[in-house]
Amino acid sequence: MQTARQKDDGDKAGINGGVLDRIDWSIVGAIVALAAFSYAATVLYKTLDSISWDQVRQTIVAFPTARLALAGLATAVSYLALVGYDLIALRLVGARRVPLRTTAITSFISHAVTFTFGFGVLTGGAVRMRLYRPWKVSTDQVLAVVLLCALSFWAGLAAIAGICLTLDPELVAALVGLNAATCRILGLAILAALAIWLAIATRKRTVIAIRDWQLPLPGAGTTLAAIFVGMADVAAAAAALWVLLPNDVAVTLPGFLVIFSLAIVVGVLSHVPGGFGVFDAIVLLGIAKGAPSPELVSSLLLFRLVYYFVPVTIAAMMLVAYEVRARSRISRDDSSQTAALFDSIIPPLAAVATFFGGLALLIAGTLPAERIAVVRNFIPLPFVEASHFIASLVGTILLVVANGLAHRLRSAWQLALLLLGGGAIFSVTKGFNFGEAFICLAAAGLLILGRKEFYRQGGVFAARPSASVLLAVGVAVGASAFIGLAIYRGIPYDNSLWWEFAYHQDASRFLRATLGAATIAIVIAAYQLMHKVAPERRNVSPSEMQDVEAIVRASTQITSELALIGDKRFLFSQSGDGFVMYDVRGSTWVAMGDPIANGSADLIDLVWRFKENADERRGSPVFYQVAADNLPVYLDAGFSLIKLGEDAWVDLEAFTLDGKVGRRLRQTRSRVERSNVSFEIVKAENVTKFFPALKRVSDAWLQVHGRREKGFSLGFWNEDYLGRHDVAVVRHDDRIVAFANILRKPVAATASLDLMRHVPDAPESVMDYLVVMLLEQMKAEGYKWFNLGMAPLSGLPEHRLASRWARFAGLFFRYGDRLYNFEGVRIFKSKFKPEWRPKYLAYEQSLRLPQTLLDIAGLISSSPQRVDAERQRHEV
Repeated sequence: MQTARQKDDGDKAGINGGVLDRIDWSIVGAIVALAAFSYAATVLYKTLDSISWDQVRQTIVAFPTARLALAGLATAVSYLALVGYDLIALRLVGARRVPLRTTAITSFISHAVTFTFGFGVLTGGAVRMRLYRPWKVSTDQVLAVVLLCALSFWAGLAAIAGICLTLDPELVAALVGLNAATCRILGLAILAALAIWLAIATRKRTVIAIRDWQLPLPGAGTTLAAIFVGMADVAAAAAALWVLLPNDVAVTLPGFLVIFSLAIVVGVLSHVPGGFGVFDAIVLLGIAKGAPSPELVSSLLLFRLVYYFVPVTIAAMMLVAYEVRARSRISRDDSSQTAALFDSIIPPLAAVATFFGGLALLIAGTLPAERIAVVRNFIPLPFVEASHFIASLVGTILLVVANGLAHRLRSAWQLALLLLGGGAIFSVTKGFNFGEAFICLAAAGLLILGRKEFYRQGGVFAARPSASVLLAVGVAVGASAFIGLAIYRGIPYDNSLWWEFAYHQDASRFLRATLGAATIAIVIAAYQLMHKVAPERRNVSPSEMQDVEAIVRASTQITSELALIGDKRFLFSQSGDGFVMYDVRGSTWVAMGDPIANGSADLIDLVWRFKENADERRGSPVFYQVAADNLPVYLDAGFSLIKLGEDAWVDLEAFTLDGKVGRRLRQTRSRVERSNVSFEIVKAENVTKFFPALKRVSDAWLQVHGRREKGFSLGFWNEDYLGRHDVAVVRHDDRIVAFANILRKPVAATASLDLMRHVPDAPESVMDYLVVMLLEQMKAEGYKWFNLGMAPLSGLPEHRLASRWARFAGLFFRYGDRLYNFEGVRIFKSKFKPEWRPKYLAYEQSLRLPQTLLDIAGLISSSPQRVDAERQRHEV
């Protein structure tokens, strides 16, 4: 019959455990970015074939100071215009209380970091989160500010490109292979699109809504202001490079602005941090027509220095100074909440600083030693060679360790501190490179400042790198190799270069350092790919299990009996009187039900302890099937909630088979009993004798429905578990045809059933009969409530303004019968006139909700297999 299937499947909350084939667009983006960088590097290498590093260096040394000052002034104007982005965005999102000084500082720091390292939502968003939070700017508002700033930038860039394409299309036409008329039409189309946008903004204000998050788009006046601000930013940035260009470059200002805009667009779309290589290749191809001079290459390098390196260095120093001042105020205020607010930015900032330190060591390893004549008077050659090689290896490892710092790993903090200190020493001993040493020591100081924030357990490489991290590491190592190949291209290759050791053998040191860095990067990448980080599976000790059994016996929560199935781990409260039963799948830590607690204090303690325990191990905590009475506890702990369904609780004091109310159930009982059917409760001490007969029923039920056992949130065939409880059986002609185990809590006067099975040829309505008889028996024994289990996806709101989850789940409840008879479960349990009590899922990260549901489904479907495998291992 269908009812047994309904009960056994009911507690899995209607989650479909099938594996969804998805494209990881972050990996696709990383591959595209790496391909773009590789292509740009190849183009640059061929383009710069006739230029030597000595020529570029001499040009840089002799570069006029006045033109550098003009480039610095244009850079200052550009970053000043960037403040307008944040001013407009903050006004749109309603954060008007942020002072102008704070807005200016935040805008400068966030944009400097974003321009240099890319990944604006992560880098610039983290900085804004840190600096705007004291002014009550929420996380949603910060995300909206980041997106609105990007919108203003693209609008200004489009306006500049449209105007310049219309006025001077010849230069771009030659670059992209189109005729001038086509380019002018493209410029007019861009301007027309902006005009249409302004016309739409004039008529109505638009708000983009995603779930509960909203992005207010600007009106006509604000849009026009954003476009002008964006144009000023792009024009000033272009001017910073324009004044650095050689005098013999024959290109009009509108044409150069289009080339500059195109280079920015391609650089951004490539996702390469700072557009390194990609931006430069477009500029060289557009201006020099494939034949650049040493002066033009010097101009690009100086532009990188003036517009990127100097601002990000100043921004880093400002941010460190801000953190030091903030911490001094915290120590005076002695406010733990304020401390937590100020500490949140330390891990990502330390990760960026460490990555930057590794990049500095790596690139410095490719450059010729400038002070070698002085070094040879103080440091022996073996120390110089060893320091140069080790410094490059240290830089490569720091690039990877930075990912562990972003995940707050204590082991990564310890290793990074050691490597940064070593990097500073080797920078001095290889060539008196005090600039690199200062960068390493500054990053180490930041790590020491935020040492308490790196508390998570796990190995240095336990945190799997994202596609963006792998991209950044790949670009860093590739850029280092490219720079070295470009510098030493005039030296003919010979195998003897690998073994030549001398103070002036820079090319040999570059080859050895590059090979070592590439080997380290490949080994670490292979280790990360082949060693999938899995949560440690720790067996519950006999003494812990005894503690669990004692707590379960004393508990009034009927769900505590699920702790005895054998498929869960346990986290105990500080008092030792309660626990959280949970398991881990992937990075999802799933607690089954509310914590088993002796009071509200233990409940709160366990919720926070479980969250902290998951956080220390980089997990995402969720509580599956929690009761409505405890929702404030989860809300206070920062969880979000969605309704999973409703539990059916039968009030046994009101339950009756008499009169009109009980007529249908009374008729069902009478009809089944006329089929020579009997009901019996087998005591726990005698259940083992009936295992063969019960197992035949269970196997027949599974075979008919073509299903595997489920666990975690419900019982399965486990003789250790079944032998702990009384079992209700139904006989037909002295043969057991159906059974259900009984869970009891005499202290709370509540009872429930868990595992329900029947043979396919059992009399009709046998499961209705079993439940009726069980309810009568429990009522006779003095129990007040009986739990029939959860009806998944039932009781969700159907209003048109309900959440998307509620509306989607409601449709699935009504029309998903082919996958699971959700509505049938509700109908079956409604026969017994229950009181419906809602059950919820408490989770933290909205974007992980689909993955969380899949992980829960995976735990439910794989739990019995894990228990069987563990039992067989012990038997062997």
